Amino acid sequence: MNINNPLQTMQTSFHTALGAISEFTTFVQEPQKLPNYLTQIQQKPEELFQDLANKGKSIEQDAASFFQKYFCGDRNKSPYAKYIERADGQAFNQPYKIKGTKMYGFVVEGSMAKLQQVCDKYLNAPSNGEIEYRPAMNYLILTFNKIDSLSSIYPPDFNKGTVFEEEAIFWMLTVVGKRVGPLFIAERLAWFMPYLYVNNSPILVSGREVYGFFKQLGTFQIPDLNQQPDLFTVDTLVFKDFAPTSRSIDARLLEVKRISTGDQHQAIKTWDSFEEAVRAIANLLFENNEIIIPGLQLPFNLLEYQLAKIVPLVTLKQIRDVEDSKKACYQALIESPMQLQNFYGGKLFGFKGFGDQFQLKINNFASQPIVQDLGLHTGYSPGSESVDIPVKLGFVLHFDFTLKDGKIVWQASQK
Repeated sequence: MNINNPLQTMQTSFHTALGAISEFTTFVQEPQKLPNYLTQIQQKPEELFQDLANKGKSIEQDAASFFQKYFCGDRNKSPYAKYIERADGQAFNQPYKIKGTKMYGFVVEGSMAKLQQVCDKYLNAPSNGEIEYRPAMNYLILTFNKIDSLSSIYPPDFNKGTVFEEEAIFWMLTVVGKRVGPLFIAERLAWFMPYLYVNNSPILVSGREVYGFFKQLGTFQIPDLNQQPDLFTVDTLVFKDFAPTSRSIDARLLEVKRISTGDQHQAIKTWDSFEEAVRAIANLLFENNEIIIPGLQLPFNLLEYQLAKIVPLVTLKQIRDVEDSKKACYQALIESPMQLQNFYGGKLFGFKGFGDQFQLKINNFASQPIVQDLGLHTGYSPGSESVDIPVKLGFVLHFDFTLKDGKIVWQASQK
């Protein structure tokens, strides 16, 4: 809540009061719950007040919807059908509250030409150039994330509880814009995740069905914060070769190993704030914190952009048509904001020969062409069993965030 915004303060207070009234009604009907609730207030007051505000906001939205439908003729009725909820449903309703994220990041170098091909295939080709995405830099970040809890913010799935999550993600930063004649007009930045692996089905289904993240199931080895960052691994279901007789297997896809502990450097230290972490990483990767958009010589101040504490994501959300498997019955480009809530700290492991040094190993499978797609190794041979890739920079961050409602920036016409 922004205490400098009187309107937002009034709205939050109103929502909290509505939520409190709802809780009071519950205690009148079930008084045995009151002692436990009073204990929770003493232990986690801020979290409980936030839950009351979320519940009150949901009540307000339901009341507004009822009034609109029965007293205003439902003039703004959505063209979509109502989503049918299930007790065993795994596509949890958004937005999501994600708490206790331990993110280990490893920066590797890819090919601008290959990354442009990724943008063209998954982001530019579907819209036929109505909106255009270009790689903003040739660096990618591979993160291994350990998340204490993910939950829906609003009912009905808020009442179900939380999910523990582990994941590994390749992140590529894109610049978003439109072509006007011969010119490309850059408008904003967005992160695209070409490869993303998660540990359980609710996380996979929610990510795919709601936002369009192309998630795959995997198993992971990720150290805790109190352990040494010696080894990170991802195993998943793969096809070694594509052939009618090929059988899928569970196999080690990639791993990051700490291969040495180099000399210390004044930049290798812990970070107490998100701003400090972003500034340090940007200083190590770029001069003057600026990235230059290829072919435009247009600088984007990466530091200022990220200090807004909102990380924009872009996805291609699509559903295969049941009557024609070559078609998508739904296809859209979705941009969704991740917003930082709490930052608990971070640390730089090493860079350019200083501090801890890491190496990424990726095993080659026909169904996981990560190296080829991202151009991670210029001397890579298609017949190689695996490839070792140097890590430019390693770090860890600890924070909470929310994944908010997405926005459709382009949608294919429906039949």
